[in-house]
Amino acid sequence: MKKIDLSPIFTFIKRHRLLLFSFLLSSLFLLFCSKSSPLYPMNDWVDVNCYMTIGKGMLHGKVPYVDLYEQKGPVLYFIYAIVALFSNRSFFGQYLLEVITFGLFLYYSGKLAGLYLGKGSLYVYPVLAGLACIVCTTAAFTHGGSVEQLSLFMFLYALYSILNACHENRGLTDKEALVNGIFIGAVFWIKYTMVGFYVGVMLFVLIWYAGWIRNARALLRTLCKILLGFGIVTAVVFAYFLVNRALDDLYTCYFYNNIFLYPTESELTLMENVKQMFNAAMDRNEVFPLFLFFGLSYLLINAKERPRDLLLVAMSFYILMITTYMGKGYVYYALVFAGFTIFGLVAVAAALRAMLASKLFRGIQIHPGLHRNLVTGLLCVYFLLLANMTSTNTYLMDYDKQDLPQYKFADTMHLTHVNPTILNFGFLDGGFYFAADSMPVCPFFCTFNVAAPDMWQTQYNYISSGKVDFVITRRKRLEEYNCNSSKYELVQTADMMFENYNYTYYLYRLKDAA
Repeated sequence: MKKIDLSPIFTFIKRHRLLLFSFLLSSLFLLFCSKSSPLYPMNDWVDVNCYMTIGKGMLHGKVPYVDLYEQKGPVLYFIYAIVALFSNRSFFGQYLLEVITFGLFLYYSGKLAGLYLGKGSLYVYPVLAGLACIVCTTAAFTHGGSVEQLSLFMFLYALYSILNACHENRGLTDKEALVNGIFIGAVFWIKYTMVGFYVGVMLFVLIWYAGWIRNARALLRTLCKILLGFGIVTAVVFAYFLVNRALDDLYTCYFYNNIFLYPTESELTLMENVKQMFNAAMDRNEVFPLFLFFGLSYLLINAKERPRDLLLVAMSFYILMITTYMGKGYVYYALVFAGFTIFGLVAVAAALRAMLASKLFRGIQIHPGLHRNLVTGLLCVYFLLLANMTSTNTYLMDYDKQDLPQYKFADTMHLTHVNPTILNFGFLDGGFYFAADSMPVCPFFCTFNVAAPDMWQTQYNYISSGKVDFVITRRKRLEEYNCNSSKYELVQTADMMFENYNYTYYLYRLKDAA
């Protein structure tokens, strides 16, 4: 019998163990903590359902901002069109997207930790498990699938690639500059308020090349590669909207409406508002301030040896804070700062390593292999169990699909309509289009936070004219709105907990269809 040579497999695992470990952690933690996981009946978060609706709409030839209104950037919808292409009746595609992006976030966090703890250090793996637990259980993680969560790996790539180059006393390679440029373009065309991180990064690059590298030609080459990467993404966006004759809609919806029509109640100055919003975010995400403090202290202690590290982190952090909290400050916004917590975990690991090397523990002998497998394994299990117990999402695993208003209403609608048309009215997309497998017919397929022109009037016209088969409201009955609802009758109600509130949902049916 011919012996099977498994050495290539073991060689591959050994060479890529950090990447494989990162994706293993990502899949396990998100399996329990993200509502997109197969363990959950659905992801009922309104934001994710908006993205899914737009993505599915694009597969049906609908153009974002023209046929279906939404507030985020076009690259996000391109991504969700791909997700919907492979998984339009479940959130499994969304789960895979989260696993990939979160896995890359952990991978680059591990590479970054290795710069301080040593490449291949035994401490990197428990640090990543702790990082996964912190991020997945913080209040800012919300339901799973936020654009902040999906973008974290791009931030960490920038931090790692630049700090690695600094530690090696070189500039960015052409590949590193190009990839960072592509990621800047992606973030800008997903949610441009997050690009404050890259404003800080680019300012650092200018200071870095001017003060340390002192090579104008190298700086120009690096900037050109970064601009090339940004231009590639931007060219794709412009080409799509140019072909669809919707460049004006892109500008109006993504830039003008978000900048000038997004409601703000605060009368504070910009910096006062930023400070207030950031402090409130840290109060709601108690673990973040702790590890941000540890990380900052660690970088300050080592600032004499590595001043560029502190400068990069400080500039990218503070400018990101300003652009993030220029207006409103929803709880999930704080997740953009999750990448900086790796420095706090590195500080804890470094302190632990120093303690274990002290005289107090010098007599304890642990075999390195046993240390790696046993301690890392036990800590990973501990952090995974802790995440399962402390995640705010796990309550939804106790429900079946048929317990949820989305699927209850879908069953009712399908009793009389094979392909029901729906208007999700008065609140953001609650997942009713998804559950009923229905494509919106109204451009304002739900009610958004931004005061978009004609949004309410368009929805009122659809209701008063009876242009949809069903209207769904939340908390308020249809009769309580300032519209003519005489063509519709209430046929079902359902209650469900969402973000710590018990909501009542109302299903209205067009009377002629009864």
